[in-house]
Amino acid sequence: MKSVVTTVVTAADAAGRFPSQNDLEAVQGNIQRATARLEAAEKLAAGLDKVTKEAGDACFSKYPYLKQAGEVGENQVKVDKCYRDIAH
Repeated sequence: MKSVVTTVVTAADAAGRFPSQNDLEAVQGNIQRATARLEAAEKLAAGLDKVTKEAGDACFSKYPYLKQAGEVGENQVKVDKCYRDIAH
């Protein structure tokens, strides 16, 4: 994954210029929000199992045909694989 610094420098380089003041301010703003983003990521990671279960249950509730024979949720093994894929 590219960092915001790499992205800004690459874009400026491709345009044949040095990063502008606006580019540098965007980088600074991104760095200042890093703590909030890390906190949000930690909260999501802590509740991953719950979020995964709720998302899977919502899918199976909204689309009940998925539990029919020949579909992705026809047995518990396939349902477990669906939840695993949602978690990824």
